[in-house]
Amino acid sequence: MTLFYMTIFFIAGLFLYNAYQKTALKPYNQSNLSGADLCVIDIRDYISAYRSPYPGAENIPLSYLSRTIKERFDCPEEILVVSDDKRGAKLAAKIIRKKRQQSIYYIKS
Repeated sequence: MTLFYMTIFFIAGLFLYNAYQKTALKPYNQSNLSGADLCVIDIRDYISAYRSPYPGAENIPLSYLSRTIKERFDCPEEILVVSDDKRGAKLAAKIIRKKRQQSIYYIKS
């Protein structure tokens, strides 16, 4: 009987691990996404994004992200979030995942 429970526990653990890996916030490495198209979202405030812009990024500050995602943002590619810190990237990933269930990459600038 304990073997049965251990098997169930192991299968549940694998399921949870796979679910976490699909939606986890991952650091961006060029080797991770070689040749992949990216939608780049810069969640820093307007002043920071203006002073040090990230090439090809659309600046949507974190405070406006949920509204913008609902209204007009539609991207079929992988998403890269440009942020000042990992905490902001986690918040942005949580907002984006409400609409799209996919992995989100981040880069600190």
